[in-house]
Amino acid sequence: MADQLLSDARGTSVDVSFIMAAHDAAPWIEMAVRSALAQTGVAVEVVAVDDGSRDGTGTVLARLAEADRRVRVISLAGAGPGSPRGPSSARNAALDAARGRWIAILDADDLILPDRSRSLLDLALAADADIVADNPIPFTDVFDPRGPGMMEGGREPYLFEIDLAKYIACNQLLRPGTKLGYLKPMIRAETLNRHKIRYDEGVRIGEDFLLCLEALAAGARFVVTSDAGYGYRRGPTSLSHRLRQADIARLEAAFAARAEHGRLAEARARSAEIRHGSRAYRDGLAMMRMMAQVIEAAQAGRWIQGAALALRHPRMWQSLAATLLEAAGKRLRPRLHALPIGQR
Repeated sequence: MADQLLSDARGTSVDVSFIMAAHDAAPWIEMAVRSALAQTGVAVEVVAVDDGSRDGTGTVLARLAEADRRVRVISLAGAGPGSPRGPSSARNAALDAARGRWIAILDADDLILPDRSRSLLDLALAADADIVADNPIPFTDVFDPRGPGMMEGGREPYLFEIDLAKYIACNQLLRPGTKLGYLKPMIRAETLNRHKIRYDEGVRIGEDFLLCLEALAAGARFVVTSDAGYGYRRGPTSLSHRLRQADIARLEAAFAARAEHGRLAEARARSAEIRHGSRAYRDGLAMMRMMAQVIEAAQAGRWIQGAALALRHPRMWQSLAATLLEAAGKRLRPRLHALPIGQR
């Protein structure tokens, strides 16, 4: 059965299409959608994909779509109540339906400030960028737009450019520092379509990282501002906080396939820095998978098995300690240095 388009916004010129994958997001999704619709100075649409929700998410989306034709709702083919296909499949369905000149990723439990889209579009124009992003502000229950962002701030806002080598290096799991894969970018639709870039539907974590990785390997220019406009909800419902061995293994396989074939493989052949970063990234994934194995063993009551695995890998505890210190605000992360806006 084809994806069923429930509502649309025909006949409009759209600057930014917000693509939103939604599974059991009823408590938050209205706030997320309304924050996108409240963008100033740009024409927007929200393409929301209900991925097998059981909690009334589809009902909330249908009501929002009825009230505002800029909301377009897709019921994901092959997904059933309690049997989601995953965020990559949902985002691909949204991408295929999107009409905007720019694609903005917005999670169903997050929100954005009203001037975010206009500010990022202005940045893209000034920097001749294909991908732009800002500094996410983590929150749990109450969003404070003046709260600290994930990236270290300075006295003045700053910009920096991310190339492929830096993007890989700054996404190594268990390494202290800001993980650039957590940024929620806006991407030129033409860049994605020209290079036939889509989400890897076998991946449930790290899907945005892989998408941007493909775009950078295809020659896209990625510029980030330290200004904050995206509210990133942290909590037990976030997929990034529920790491499982199987999900990490899928991400490992997807990255390995790209490292051996295609654009990333070609970049690795040209650059020792990218080869080194790719090896370090894969090592980090392997360590994270072992940590997940220890945690899952402990949760299942297999304490001896978990302890034996942990004792065989002392580096695991060093990485865990560094991560916990960083989370406690020990400022272990390295500063991301600003680059002149014209520097490539």
